Amino acid sequence: MPPLRPATPQDAPRIAALHARSWQENYTDAMSATYLQQEVPAERLAVWTERFAHPAPGLRVLLAEDENGELLGFSCLFLDHDPTDGTLLDNLHVRANQQRTGLGKQLAQATARLTLAEGQSDKLYLWVLDSNTRARTVYERLGGRVGRSERHHMPGTGPEGVAATSMHWRAGTLLE
Repeated sequence: MPPLRPATPQDAPRIAALHARSWQENYTDAMSATYLQQEVPAERLAVWTERFAHPAPGLRVLLAEDENGELLGFSCLFLDHDPTDGTLLDNLHVRANQQRTGLGKQLAQATARLTLAEGQSDKLYLWVLDSNTRARTVYERLGGRVGRSERHHMPGTGPEGVAATSMHWRAGTLLE
């Protein structure tokens, strides 16, 4: 497995590019084609530039890179984001050619370790779009428990938003 390292503001363009590519590959049923094809790269770059320019309390971003420094995957979490649900795993994205290699699990486990080491709660959760059945299957395989469903209003989803379901863990269970 590749070593993980904390991201820096200089990593924002690479993170944004992988994030945009992941949405383009996985959210064709959830987001408009115009948004995915024309707007998502710039919009994700703006989001990541802003996140690093004005980091929220508890923001942690981990990168997985190959030996040449190419970005293979990343995770982003917000420690103690919610008083009930705990730490939010806001993003976990792995390049398509790295899926099914264990990299996603490695990033999830690193997130769990950060939650246990730095968080006030051992609870960890994320939101997965209902249309992203492959990701939901991965999270269930990692022991995630299905929580509540909501409509999320994201760029490119229109006024009706998109259906999403929360997945929950005790951080220690991800390390078993």
